[in-house]
Amino acid sequence: MMEVAGIRPIKECFLRPNYLGALEFSEGWIFFRVLRRTFCQYKPYPVIDENGNTIDIPPLSYETEHEFRDPRSISANIIYLESNLSPEGYPWFYHGAIGIKPNYINMYFRVPKGASVSGQFLNLSPVRPRAGDNFAYLCSENSPYEEPTDYEELVITPRVTIGAEYYNKDDKRSHQPTLNLDFCLYRIQILDKEKYGKIISDIAARRVPVAFLTAGSSRAGSPLAMGELMRRDWKVEPMSLDEALELR
Repeated sequence: MMEVAGIRPIKECFLRPNYLGALEFSEGWIFFRVLRRTFCQYKPYPVIDENGNTIDIPPLSYETEHEFRDPRSISANIIYLESNLSPEGYPWFYHGAIGIKPNYINMYFRVPKGASVSGQFLNLSPVRPRAGDNFAYLCSENSPYEEPTDYEELVITPRVTIGAEYYNKDDKRSHQPTLNLDFCLYRIQILDKEKYGKIISDIAARRVPVAFLTAGSSRAGSPLAMGELMRRDWKVEPMSLDEALELR
């Protein structure tokens, strides 16, 4: 992979237990400590349709949006959390990235499923995966199969389904997209502003080492919404960074 400033293998971005983090939603930021993490990898992952058939894309052809279904049980979605809390009662979310091969395949993310494709220039008309537009895509050059990168860093919060579309740029051969789903599942402790105000302020000011994450796709125009149900279950009210800075 060609080294580009700011693009790293996703494994270098995973948080360790007791690491601090800030997670941005459309309503604002929440601040947390990692309690436990579980490495989750599916490699190789064949892209399949809703019937469990492996996708084979003809030359210069498009493949419609698909979820990341379990080939063994197509009713199950791999990168999906059904509840806001883990069985132990902790807030949790997936953090990771996807590597892809072969290099003829463009992959266009929609986070959540059906939303606008992430990562496009603002002054361009909406990306057309069906036409294989040469922008807003993921490919093996920026996120190789063997070493997925944070080129499109994904934070998948509970009850969010993601999807992707594909285009085969090869004008001679059909190709089957093969993916490397490389994720970490975090169980976290939410930092309460009454008890941990000083720590939250230090995080917002970057006075302590911390990871800043975006709910959804790092290339999306805006973070995902948290919503009332998750705010209730996680017992947190998102805040702006300015509000966080003023805590003591």
